[in-house]
Amino acid sequence: MDDRRLRAQPRRKGVLAFAAMMIVGSALAGALLFSSLGDRTEVLAVRDAVAKGQVISEDDLIQKSVAGVEDAVSVDQINEVVGSTASVDLVAGQILTNSTVTSDPMPADGEATVGLNLDPSRVPSSELNAGDTVSVVAVPGGTVELGTVSALDAPTVLARGASVLEVQGSSTEGGTVLVTVVVDEDDAAKIAAYSAGGLVAVVETTPGS
Repeated sequence: MDDRRLRAQPRRKGVLAFAAMMIVGSALAGALLFSSLGDRTEVLAVRDAVAKGQVISEDDLIQKSVAGVEDAVSVDQINEVVGSTASVDLVAGQILTNSTVTSDPMPADGEATVGLNLDPSRVPSSELNAGDTVSVVAVPGGTVELGTVSALDAPTVLARGASVLEVQGSSTEGGTVLVTVVVDEDDAAKIAAYSAGGLVAVVETTPGS
């Protein structure tokens, strides 16, 4: 008998065994993939960016098929989501979870929104965005007289920890910057009056400061 045929048989058996393992492995991978596809659910996501504090409309929502997203809001909850408020800044395509939306209105009880018409020099040049935290500070108008320089050493803080609801305009583009802030209701009238007189500036702070 030819020795070469005898030597080839173990090699051929090894190849066949490897091929069988590959087939079994592919079948298992296919089964796992099918299983994961079967676990996918239809959830809600936002079409475009939605700022914290904005009310979510039906036009803001899209449907996505996902798997493994914990606490995602399913499509059958759409009626609960429409009219709710974004509790955080949402980016385009972001999947909604129960922690990203709230049924509580903004401003909440005891709060009010105030629009500030600000000179670019009275807004951080790093740009403000909805959801940022600021302090609203009273500042002198026009040229400061020598006798009033003490007012610069201890400026009056009209509101601390105010939340920015909306920003229009840019401090780097010139013109005025319109900033809507959420403040305590008791402070709102005074802040509006100072703003109307051009006597306020905003300072960005860390939340809770």
